[in-house]
Amino acid sequence: MPILPTARTAAALLAAPLVCMAAACSSTTPGGSGTPPPVISDGGLGGTCDAKAASAYVGQAISEEVAEQAKAAAGARGVRIIRPGMAVTMDYRAGRLNLELDEAGRIVKASCG
Repeated sequence: MPILPTARTAAALLAAPLVCMAAACSSTTPGGSGTPPPVISDGGLGGTCDAKAASAYVGQAISEEVAEQAKAAAGARGVRIIRPGMAVTMDYRAGRLNLELDEAGRIVKASCG
């Protein structure tokens, strides 16, 4: 005689994949540190960037205003904020300024690409 699942078991089996999909789509912060997600302002693949000009912002606490000022100083079309332990793509964008942060949220390195 086959064993038939109860209504509760059947509902749990049907709901489990939906719960997993919803969890996979939720946003979390790296390391659960409570830091906001990365800020990316990307103007496309083209353009130029002068990391030396943006290096004047090394040591400053990151904010959207500071990121925009560094981007303008570098002449970049986009800016990417890289937090400690954050995974980043290896794609090269000539007009993108990368600002690497320390644990305190201060800029430690400015580079292009």
